[in-house]
Amino acid sequence: MATDTILNTAALVALLPALLAAWKGDAAQPAPRFWMLMAVAVAGPVVWTVAATAAVADWRTDLSYALWVSVSASLAVFAGAAVFDRDVLRLSPLFLAMMAFLALLATLSRGASHAAPMIAAPGEGGWLWFHIGVSIATYALLTVAAAASLAALLQERALKRKVPLRRPQGLPSVLDCEGVVVRFLWLSAAVLALGMATGTAINLTHGAPILHLDHKTLFAVAAFVVICGLLYAHQKTGARGRQVARLVLLAYLFVTLAYPGVKFVTGMLLA
Repeated sequence: MATDTILNTAALVALLPALLAAWKGDAAQPAPRFWMLMAVAVAGPVVWTVAATAAVADWRTDLSYALWVSVSASLAVFAGAAVFDRDVLRLSPLFLAMMAFLALLATLSRGASHAAPMIAAPGEGGWLWFHIGVSIATYALLTVAAAASLAALLQERALKRKVPLRRPQGLPSVLDCEGVVVRFLWLSAAVLALGMATGTAINLTHGAPILHLDHKTLFAVAAFVVICGLLYAHQKTGARGRQVARLVLLAYLFVTLAYPGVKFVTGMLLA
């Protein structure tokens, strides 16, 4: 337990230097120092997640673990994309702030719920782990799109007020934010469709209904419908701006309710 507490605290602290550097504007013109801080920010949560998973040899289902997995995956996806996409990199202040908030919630919720580990039934281990991986990847991709949507809302608000956005500095323009949103929505839709397909495959292998209509499935389907509707509207009508950003955040809310939100309700409110 002491080791878990140390790793949990270290993972949270690892995020702070990169967050402070990004908030000061270092992400706009990153130096090697910033990339080192970003590497530390990614490594902290990932190391904690790997250690926590190895400790039980199964998939934990408590809220704190779900949040740390989300933070780890989102940071890994963001850092990988930021290396190749400058617009993604310039989202660092908002994105790291979001991750720090989730990490703080994960730290505060540690020990508040005691859900049993998820143990795969005979014959479904491969499908189950693949489905979990795809679900986490979807959440990570949509988190980046949500950060870009939030940045677009802030920039659009600053433009309407005719006052430059002072904090955070260096965010992409509204048009560049929309480009990031569309790219990550396409990826999210593809991966979410794969996740729904693997979930269906697991149901079929157990003789269950093809579509098990529980709260998690409903939220996932709602997110998929919103994402596909946004992509269709963008392709056919050129929809953009504040309305699109708000719908992206709505889709992100649905996915959040489908994964960490379910852990919160089942592990804490219904415990």
